[in-house]
Order: sequence, then structure tokens, then C-alpha cells
Amino acid sequence: MKLIKKLFGNLKHFFFIPIALGILGGFSALLFRRLISYSHFILVSFFKVPHAYPFLLPVVFLFTYQISRKLLVSPENVTVDEIAKKIALERGGFDPQKGLLVLLLTSFNIGFGAPVGREGPIAKLGGVLSELFNKIFRSDGLHFPIYLTCGVSAALSATFNAPAAAVLFGTEVVLGKINSYILIPLLISSSTATLVARYFLGDFRAFVVPHLTYSTSEIPFFPFVSLLAATSVLVISYSLKLFEFLRLSLKEYWHLASLILGLLVGFLLYLTPQAAGVGYREITDLFFGNFSPEKAGEIAFIKGLAVVLTFGSGVFGGFMAPAIFMGAFGGYSLGALFSPHPQVFALAGTAAFLSAISGAPLRSSLIIVELTHSYQLIVPILFTSALTNYFMGIFSQSRFFKRALFHKGIDIERVLIENFTVKDFIVPVEPVSEEDDIERVKQRLLEGKERYLPVVNSSNKLVGIISLRDISVASFYDFPLKVKDVMVKEPFFIDEDADPSELLKAVSLIEKGKLPVVDRNRFYLGMFDCDRFVRELSLRN
Repeated sequence: MKLIKKLFGNLKHFFFIPIALGILGGFSALLFRRLISYSHFILVSFFKVPHAYPFLLPVVFLFTYQISRKLLVSPENVTVDEIAKKIALERGGFDPQKGLLVLLLTSFNIGFGAPVGREGPIAKLGGVLSELFNKIFRSDGLHFPIYLTCGVSAALSATFNAPAAAVLFGTEVVLGKINSYILIPLLISSSTATLVARYFLGDFRAFVVPHLTYSTSEIPFFPFVSLLAATSVLVISYSLKLFEFLRLSLKEYWHLASLILGLLVGFLLYLTPQAAGVGYREITDLFFGNFSPEKAGEIAFIKGLAVVLTFGSGVFGGFMAPAIFMGAFGGYSLGALFSPHPQVFALAGTAAFLSAISGAPLRSSLIIVELTHSYQLIVPILFTSALTNYFMGIFSQSRFFKRALFHKGIDIERVLIENFTVKDFIVPVEPVSEEDDIERVKQRLLEGKERYLPVVNSSNKLVGIISLRDISVASFYDFPLKVKDVMVKEPFFIDEDADPSELLKAVSLIEKGKLPVVDRNRFYLGMFDCDRFVRELSLRN
């Protein structure tokens, strides 16, 4: 009986629930596409495009603002990063009302030409549906985040036709762990959702890219694409923060502001209709040489400006499709300066802009490769994505550690890290000498609470660190060893005057425990209590 119960439990975890969540994710993506198609059908049936944009988009922007205000729904943009934060920090808590409203409004906005994407809202819908499923079937707390992530990954997989990237999103961005117990349900749910989408839509590609090749002589120029992506996204990010401040400051007058912003976006799309909507068809035309480099650069700029005004007004939508669009057109325009075949730079640009937006270079690269089946370009795509993320990190060191901190319960964007210093978290831990006998140190570790002990020389300078794992090496030798023979030399330590970014690096790379603190001459001062520091950060979220 126990064996049957265990077998059923494993089948339920690895297959039954993931398949159900995959079906939900697949059909939610199909529903979203259908709603967008209906909205666009209304647009082209009753209005003359693009002449109608200056008249329709002010109404769309005002309608979105009024609906979100009346239903008390925050007009903040729904990003995939927000979804990851919801699962990692809040273990769900998705609002079904907001999830459905965002879905309806986003499909309406995209159908009527607003330059937004569908990825963030569809991920939110996947989270809403999987949370409702988990509550109905009473999933226990241990599995709840896994199944939430299955639902979100399934929705993204069906939307992008990119199951591998969706699984990577779940492991890299949301859960922060990789093992078979987590990986198999994610693989099953994402694969199921992709099969559902492909059954009804075919093995589609969001946009079509011809077979491209690159020359090694072009590699030195790809960093310019990374620099363009990082600079553009930083400008967009700071602009959106300004609009967020204005929305809060001018709340009583924002209905007028939304009308004005809608009029501006409508005028931009009237002049450059290629920048309207998701834009995947236009990206296909770009890769087949239907735009000059000068025109591509102009369209990329107009798209970026329209995106800022649209999201700044509070219109719902996803950021990933606009990022892919700007990356393609911007990369194509820039690549024409260095190569007679700028399409390769355009494809690298899509991954670079995605990486800049999401902070996930590997997932961004994999999405583009899966979307376009351009596996032969994986090297420039990975290189450009990684370099873009590095450039973005120059302006915000916390970007490198943000998701690792999510999994420790810390939203670093809401904590004033500058208020913390190393000295506030130093605890006295007596070091051991490098000449000490191993057995004595072993006994101290077994009887005490410390996992590691700092090792100093005769001058009290830090020379190493030792743990029980290091001491176990001594059992392989039949002669006595000293601490210096088995300790970890050149250990990771914190300077007493370390800046906040170094503290974030420490707690994101170290699972738990304490780290040695030294002065500028490397004299040992004590141990930095990582656990206490994490607790303080968590309480101030």
C-alpha cells in the first residue's frame, strides 16, 4: 500500500499536475492571441489605419487609465521580473481580478496598435491560473512555488514557442535551484503547453529569419550593439521612473495627461506605422532586406519613444516584444556601419535588448535562438547578451545579485543598502593558528556553532579558512598534519570599509554563515554575520 501511495504521489508531482498546468498555460496563450485578433479585426474593419491612430490611441490610453483607477488596479507595467518577484518573495498572491483585467486591456491595447508586448501579462495570467489550481487541489507549501512556476513557464512557452527558454526562466529567474525534482515538472508543463499551442497554431516562429552566417572579423564590432542596447534601456528606464513620479504627483490631472500622451503616440504611429503593435511581421521584413539602415534606425528611435510614452501613461503590456523590435531595428542600423550583412547584428541586437531589459542573458539568448532557429549564431548572441548585462551592471551593481537575493527573501530595490556598514555586523570569533593541530580544531568545530574558522599567522593576518570538510582530507594521510596543510588559502573576505555592493556580493554568493573581516593591512578583525545581515535586509523590505 505504501509503495502504491508513493508511486501515485510521484506520478502526481512529476506528470499529472504539470500536464494540467501545461494545458492551462497553452490555452491561456491561445485565448490571449484570439483576443488580440478580435481587437485588431475591429480596428481594421471600422477604421482606416494608420490615419485613425491619432484619434483612437488617446481614447485607448484614457480608457485604460480610467478602468485601472476605478477598479483600484495599479497602472504599473507588468514585467516578467515582477512575476519572478511575486513567486520568490510572496509565494504567489496573484490578484485574479488584476490578472484578467491586464489580459483584457493588453489584448485591447495591442489590437488597437499600442506598441506593447504580450509576454508580461500572459506570464501573470499563467501565475493566476496556476495559483487558483493549487488552491483548488490544496497543494502543500513545499510544492506551491514549483507549481506556480510551472504555470508561468507553461504560459511563456506557449506564447514564444520556446519551451527550453521557459524552463530556464523557471530555474534561473524564479526558483534559483536546479534539481530533477524541480526540473522534470517544469519540462513537462512547458512541453505540454508548447504541444497545445503547436496543435492549434503549428510550429510557428514569431518572426522569420533567413539562414545567417557571421565572420570572425565581425566579432570586435558586436560590443557596439551591447553598448547601444544598454544605453537605450537605461534611458528608457530613467524616463519611465520620471513618468511614475509624475503620475503620482499629478494624479488628479493624469486623465488629461493620458489623453495628451495618447495623442503623441498616435501621431508617432501615424508617421511610422511600422512601430505599432507587437511588430513581429515588420521584423521579418527587416531580415529580408525591406528596410534601409537609415529607415531602420529611424523606426527603432520612434518605437523607443512611443514605448516610453505608452508605458509612462500607465498602459498595460509586456516589455519583451518592444525590446526585440528595438534590438532588431537598432542592431540592423548599427551593423550596416560594420558589415555588408547587418542582419546578424540585428539578431544579436534582439538578444542584447532582451538581456538589458530582463537581466537574464542566458535566457534572453535562448529565447532568440529558439524563436528563430538560428543555432549557428549562438556565439555572437551569447557574447552580445553577456556584454550587455555587464554594461548594465556598471550603473547598478545590485543587478548582478538581484535574483539571488530574491531567493533569500530580499527585494533589494526596496532597501536602502547604504544604511548598512560592515562594522554593524561583525561578531567576535576566535581564530585558529596555521600551526595548530588538526584534531584540536576538529573538536572545536564539532562542539561549537561555527561552520568555518578563520586561520591567522603569528602576526594575526588572515591566511586561510578551515571547515570540517577540509579537515576530513587529513584522514587520507597516516602522518600528523597542521591547519596550514589542509586550510583553504586566499579565502574570500570582507574589508572593514567595504561598500554596499561588496556586501550584496557576499550574501548572494555565500549560502549562509559568516565571513572573515580584515582591515586594509589584512589583519583579522572578526566575522561578518551573513545570516543576521540577510534578516535585517528582509525585515526592511
